[in-house]
Amino acid sequence: MTTKLESLRLFFPAEVTAAYVGIQNLLAANGVKKTEYMLFMVTVAALLAIINAVLYWQKHKTRSIPWQIVLAVGFFVWVANIDLERFKDLPLLGANIEITAPVAVIFYTLLTSMFDLPKGQADAHG
Repeated sequence: MTTKLESLRLFFPAEVTAAYVGIQNLLAANGVKKTEYMLFMVTVAALLAIINAVLYWQKHKTRSIPWQIVLAVGFFVWVANIDLERFKDLPLLGANIEITAPVAVIFYTLLTSMFDLPKGQADAHG
C-alpha cells in the first residue's frame, strides 16, 4: 500500500503535499493528537486541493476540468490515507475509513492507470 500511496503522491506538486504534512507535523509538535482538529484539516485539505488545481492550471497548463476533478479526488484519497486517525469521526465516511481509504487508493490507481495523468514538470524530471 505504501508504494501505491507514494505513486499517488507523485501526481501532486511537492509544495502541496509538503504543506499538508507540514501542518500535520506542526499540530503534533504542539501536542495536538492525531484524532483532533478534524474539521481544520478537512479545510486545509480543501484549500490545498484548490492550490493544487491552480498550480496545475498555471504552471503545468492542465486546463481540463475533468482532469482537475480527478486530481482533486486523488488528493483527498491520499490525504485520507495518510491521516486515517484524524478522519474517523468524519460524517458518512469516517466509521469505515480504515477500509474505504485503502480501497479508494486501489480503485483510483486502477482507474487512472488506464490514462496518462498529468504530472508536474518537476515530478516528470525527478
